Amino acid sequence: MRWFETEGAVLRYDIRHGTGPYLVLLHEMGGSIESWDRVLPHLSADQGVILPEMRGMGQSQKISRTSSFAQIATDVAALLDHLGIDGPVILAGCAIGGAVALRFALDYPQRCLGVAPLDPALNVADGGHAAVLALADRMAAAGMGPMEPILLDRTYPERYRRRHPGHFAAVRGRWYANDPVSFAHFFRMLAASDLRDELGDLRCPVWYGSGQYDVLRPPEYVRDLAERTPGARVCDLDAGHHVADHAPQEVAQMLTELVSEVSAAHRC
Repeated sequence: MRWFETEGAVLRYDIRHGTGPYLVLLHEMGGSIESWDRVLPHLSADQGVILPEMRGMGQSQKISRTSSFAQIATDVAALLDHLGIDGPVILAGCAIGGAVALRFALDYPQRCLGVAPLDPALNVADGGHAAVLALADRMAAAGMGPMEPILLDRTYPERYRRRHPGHFAAVRGRWYANDPVSFAHFFRMLAASDLRDELGDLRCPVWYGSGQYDVLRPPEYVRDLAERTPGARVCDLDAGHHVADHAPQEVAQMLTELVSEVSAAHRC
């Protein structure tokens, strides 16, 4: 693992050098670089992969104020600059990571060949803002413990825990290691965001991944986003909200096909 510094934050990342276009894999809220551990072995061994870790998450520097999707997308651009990657990339992201991937495509269109948002969290459901802000305050004050039945139990359903109990134990351990104040700021960031009205401005291929068992971003939510996005596709996945954990082979296949398609179009 490696770190770099940008705009007042020391951020962790990893890179697997290989052929381009590089895949940039963005984790979910409460996640980390390791959120993609089950997907990576199913990608081609020569596929270049970049794993940014968001400010406030994992082992990256913690935050004391609310950030924005745009700030995190800027951090991704700064990481590409740090790595000397000038060519356009393909981004995939789960939940908040999907929102950041779309924000990157909107803000840096010349650097983006395609996007694969997996159950992306682009906004708070209508009428839910007060509840999300109250949840953030409770998390900052009481820590991660009271949040497990509210968050982790809903995002990582029992059906997937039974399939891979050892992996879930690792996910749960990393989740509990989160800084609750930083985590709370992510909820405040979500409450202040809504990318849906900008989806019509996207000009690169967008393939949405939809977890069939996601109770937070259910299939009808993802299909609504796709209808707002020019030329978008939806790939149905046997997954809850933690798509990369629950359906790693299917996600890897989806990304491999997206890379192949956009690479061919880019060469033309």
